[in-house]
Amino acid sequence: MEVLGAYWLRRILARIGAITVYEGQDTRTGMPVMVIQGAQGKPVEGEGFLPVLQVLPEAWVLEWPLGAVPLAQYLGVADPERAAHWLKEVAALLRTLKERGVTLAPPPELFLVKGKRIWLAGAGMEALVGEPEGALVALARALLGERYPEFPLRETLERLERKEAGLEALWEEAGPTPPPAPPPEPDTPGRKRLPVEPQGEEGEGALGANGTGESPQEPSPSRPKVIRIEEPDLPSFPVVEPKPASLARRGILLLVLGALGLLGGVLLLRPRGSGEGAYVMEFRTEPPTEKAEVFLLEAPPGSRLPTGQLLLTAPGRVEFDQKGVYRLRIRVPGRDPVDYLLEVPGPPLTIKVR
Repeated sequence: MEVLGAYWLRRILARIGAITVYEGQDTRTGMPVMVIQGAQGKPVEGEGFLPVLQVLPEAWVLEWPLGAVPLAQYLGVADPERAAHWLKEVAALLRTLKERGVTLAPPPELFLVKGKRIWLAGAGMEALVGEPEGALVALARALLGERYPEFPLRETLERLERKEAGLEALWEEAGPTPPPAPPPEPDTPGRKRLPVEPQGEEGEGALGANGTGESPQEPSPSRPKVIRIEEPDLPSFPVVEPKPASLARRGILLLVLGALGLLGGVLLLRPRGSGEGAYVMEFRTEPPTEKAEVFLLEAPPGSRLPTGQLLLTAPGRVEFDQKGVYRLRIRVPGRDPVDYLLEVPGPPLTIKVR
């Protein structure tokens, strides 16, 4: 485990030449970050680019959106529909950079995704200068894997690779045309049609006015007839009025409520034990006969533990009063001290003395 300033470097995401990309964590806030060690250049800001939190002489520290995961997790297994959406978003980002005079060819390891959203990390790094069209085609092949020959945007991507089209060709693809409306059905002899004309005001039947089956002449258009459906005010079932609560029931209810209130007050006002809210961590040594002094250098916000003092001499246990990351210094007689970031709560810590 490595530490860079106030950032804990959890794991390596990618190595791009002399650049190493880490998934990290801010020890002051506990928020996830991305650390690009060896980045050189001028960071580019905008929609779709990871914001730069801090530019150090040896690295860039970028914000990691909550819930986002590396795009590299979907290489070879991405759904074609989702991959098409991501590729269009990446093409828009690369075109925005190209309009600003920055031509980048980022690898898949520098993208984070969350649902349909996608972010590019390290926009503006000198090590990423290259052809964006080739990088987009390589990203599509990496995402689809064996299904790339069946990808609907394959022909467009191949035109991009041959420089026959621009990046905007991806989202200018025409969608499928809607099917034509079905033709009207012809009238079938003997088929009955429901009458849509309003009936006469005098209650004419299905026969015409002359008593035959012939339909009368079509009347002139008029206002549609309004049919009102009136319901009786009273329901069809008997209405039972609720009986008023008796004085005995009211007294019992008030007594129960009073007892509950008294019990709640007792629970709130009782003294709390000193062990509530404490997180016990066990420190072990290997071999168990060795002794190690553990000092507290930094504590998370809200902790009342004094810094700069000896916590314990391992092996042993310590009670921490807050969750979070604690910076410790471990000293073993005859050896150089070692700084360690301890996340509380967590498994027992074993100090190996070699």
